[in-house]
Parts: sequence; structure tokens; C-alpha cells
Amino acid sequence: MDLNFNIKFDDGESAFNGLNMYYGADALSGFAEALSITTNAIVNNKVVTQTPAVKGFKLDFKEAHEGSYVQKVCLRFTDAEAVRVINHLKPKGFIELLTFHLAAPLGLNPKIESNVAMRWLRSSMDDSEKLLDRLEGPLKKIHHPVYGQGYKVVLYKNRTSMLGFNEQTFDYLTGSSINEHVEVIEAAVSRFNARTFTGRIIEEEDSDSISFSPLKAGLVRPSRIKLANSLKDLTEGKFTKVGLEVRRVLSRDGRTKHLIVQAVHEL
Repeated sequence: MDLNFNIKFDDGESAFNGLNMYYGADALSGFAEALSITTNAIVNNKVVTQTPAVKGFKLDFKEAHEGSYVQKVCLRFTDAEAVRVINHLKPKGFIELLTFHLAAPLGLNPKIESNVAMRWLRSSMDDSEKLLDRLEGPLKKIHHPVYGQGYKVVLYKNRTSMLGFNEQTFDYLTGSSINEHVEVIEAAVSRFNARTFTGRIIEEEDSDSISFSPLKAGLVRPSRIKLANSLKDLTEGKFTKVGLEVRRVLSRDGRTKHLIVQAVHEL
């Protein structure tokens, strides 16, 4: 089974006038790493530290395109287990999971519409938050033609745009500050890792999710139980909010990138 992608470098803040080889090579290296480790996390439920450790698929260049620089890439699933996972998710579900993980660190929140993909994210991708942290380096590389030459970079699935990389996404990725003010918010848990005590919350049923992590000291057991119970209710169709004492990690433009949870209370 093959999935084909195009990576396009085009006019951004500056008009396209040739892709610098150093910037372009760095960006393609970032794409290779980001696509490989995210695909491996989806099909094998494992976040690898080195891209050669991925299994079940291979990522190859296809023929290049003349004009504004377009690089064609083929993601080929090569073993039975990887093909089984993709057949289960369907290409649409896989692309939604791939897009979500590449986009979330950039301040973008594409919806996962496929029910099977959402179930897979909640039940079969234990280290989704670890993956998002691991993607920071490759995503910075992808932006090298953005801050180095003023271009924009676009990832396509065939001819359909999946995700754009530009000055705004780079600014969100690289800038943050911690607000020392502790506030209480009410939200339901949409993901929770019982080993790391990290996850995601949603304040309303149709709102974008926000990632959270505990203080270095962790969370006391009653708080962990409340988070786990809220997630259990959500998977059973019941929207149960809890109260969370949090500090916000903010982007340069004031958007919330992440929450640091200090305590959890029943409402």
C-alpha cells in the first residue's frame, strides 16, 4: 500500500527565487524525521528516538518537479502488521492522525473526524504527548526555508493541501512563556497517560483540545483517579468535567500552548 505526498516550497513573505540547498536539505530532513516517527507511532504504538528504528514501511523520494520546488515522496507500508493498521484506520483516518500530530505543535488544531481514528488515538497511541514533544526538532528543520529565505512550505497528500508552514507557525513553535498565575478551569479529559500523567482536556464537547502535564513532583493519586474517571466517562459518551488548578504556557501572541496541572478537584 502506497501513500504519495508532495512538499512544496513557494512564495511566502518573499517571492520564490530558487531554494537554497542548505535550507531545503534541512527542511526535507525534518519532513523525513517527522513523517517517519509519526507513522511509526501510529502503526506500531512506539515513539522511536532514531528514524532507522522504524519498521513496517519505507519513505522514498519520487521524481522532482520543475518550477517552484516540489519534492514528491512515497510512504510505502511493507509488512503485514503495518498494512493491517492502515486498512483498519483507512487512509483517511491515518492522514487525520498524521496531520493532527504534525499540526498541534504549530498552534493548529485540525479535527479528527474519523471515529476509528479517534478511537485509535485514545486506545492505541499511548505516547501521543511524547510524540508531540519529539516532533519539535524536525518541525524546526522544516521551517528553515521559512526563516532562512522567507518562503512558505506546504505538505500535500497528492494534490490536496494538508498543512502549511510559515512565519506564524514558526513563531508559535519557537516562542513560549509560563504564566505564574494559578487559575481553576473546568474541563473533561480526552486523553490521559497513567504512566506520565500527561494528556489533553477539552472545555466543551466541540472545543479544541489542550495538552497538559503535571508539575515535576507529579500528581497525587486522588487527582490521577479523577482524570482517569473523566476520560472513562468520555469514552462511554458522558461528558464529565473536573476542576483543574493550572498555569498556562503561552505563545508570543498570547494563545495557550499547554497547561501545567497542579491539582484536580471534583465539581
